[in-house]
Amino acid sequence: MPPKALHSIKLTYAAIQLPLQLLLFMNNHALLALVLLLSIQEGRAETQTLFFAKETAKDSTRISLIIEDDQVNGTQEWLPKQPDGHGAHGTISGTLSGGGLMQVLFEYTIEGSEQSEEQVLKLEGDKLFIGEGQLKEDPKDSIRLNLQNPSKVAFKKVLKKIPVTEPKAGTPLRKAIMDAMRGPVVKQAGSPVLFTGNVRVSGAWTRFQGDVKTADGKKPKNADFSDLMELDFFSLLKKNDDGAWEVMHQGFAGDAGLQDEARENNPEAPWVLFQ
Repeated sequence: MPPKALHSIKLTYAAIQLPLQLLLFMNNHALLALVLLLSIQEGRAETQTLFFAKETAKDSTRISLIIEDDQVNGTQEWLPKQPDGHGAHGTISGTLSGGGLMQVLFEYTIEGSEQSEEQVLKLEGDKLFIGEGQLKEDPKDSIRLNLQNPSKVAFKKVLKKIPVTEPKAGTPLRKAIMDAMRGPVVKQAGSPVLFTGNVRVSGAWTRFQGDVKTADGKKPKNADFSDLMELDFFSLLKKNDDGAWEVMHQGFAGDAGLQDEARENNPEAPWVLFQ
């Protein structure tokens, strides 16, 4: 074979081999990226929603926490038992570190005034500890109090975890709750309906928050119901002596007014259902 022809064959082979190598390189890196992404997803902790409370003859302290990775958010309230007492209500935000320690800022309202203070919380099993330490006014913010030495707080106040479950779609418990809600809504809509949202159960009580849509995706037979479907749906249910769920309060609303009404009319319902 002439040298030029042989050289031409070598060039042609190289031209074919290079894209193949490039394709193999890209495929290997794509596979590596996929493995890395899956490992990150597996390593990411599932979001936790937790509730804690301490009840005494004089007052009650209630804390709800949403923990996602190292981020902490939630609510906190302190309620005195005396009728004319003024409580403190507010939000929590901060970070979670090793040993269940949480550095948070509690921003609250008390007697009509806005305040905030640093707190150190400690999560240990089914208990939540609130650290106590010397507070000092923030020189740049007169309504904020900072811990003088966060590392030396004393964990004396203990709150106990409130058992709560949130049944997922397809479970028998969730289906039973949905079926109990469905009758009155179907009657109102004039069409079969579907619910999408969150169900939270505490003891013999449960609540649903979410949306209502027609089962076929079409407008309901009751034209007025179309406007209601644009609003949030809330339902509070209680299990009767026969073990069946009964609707205690439900409806559509564009704000928290409906929940406040349900809570006022059912004072024995667990507070965790309204968080």
